[in-house]
Amino acid sequence: MTHFKHQVAKHLLAQQRQMTSLIDKEIISSGGTFEFDKTDWVPLYYDTGYAVRSECGAAMAYRAVTMDAQLLWLVFTPSKRRGYHATAHDPVQAIADAKAAWARRSMVRQNWQMVEQTARDLRRFQQRFDVRIEDAQTSPLCSLGIEGFLRSIGMGRVERISGWLAGWLMKVEPQMGFVIFEAMQRHGAKAPSISGAVPAE
Repeated sequence: MTHFKHQVAKHLLAQQRQMTSLIDKEIISSGGTFEFDKTDWVPLYYDTGYAVRSECGAAMAYRAVTMDAQLLWLVFTPSKRRGYHATAHDPVQAIADAKAAWARRSMVRQNWQMVEQTARDLRRFQQRFDVRIEDAQTSPLCSLGIEGFLRSIGMGRVERISGWLAGWLMKVEPQMGFVIFEAMQRHGAKAPSISGAVPAE
């Protein structure tokens, strides 16, 4: 990424500061309140000086912008190593979306052994079903993360892949298991439970 692109992202993020003069925004855009993050295939800057805390105090939503100039909220809790990329305009809604996604991920993790076995079956052609973009969109993953992953492997415009390919993609990105789970639900597929590694948050 070019230096210019980083500067544009910082400038756009500085403009989001509330109750701040134009001069101060210009100063902020070159200051040290921005953190660069690229977890889950979404390179972005988030503003540590512009955050909204949840009512329960357990989550913080930081104003952020991707390197493609898309504004979002990056939601963190002390128990999560990764933030949730929420595209909601409102920080309260962003926190609610993050909490709902985390709760659904927890439910899927209870069936992770089945997901792992299904992925193996798909790679061995012992099960056959397709995986669609809507499976990714209905999964508890953030949409920006799955889009970033698909772009990184040259599949940004693909709307449907074979289960065989999805099974192998899970070897590259374990969180693809959440997408496979959605496809399993759509197809009514089942698999026996055996040991499998659960992806870290």
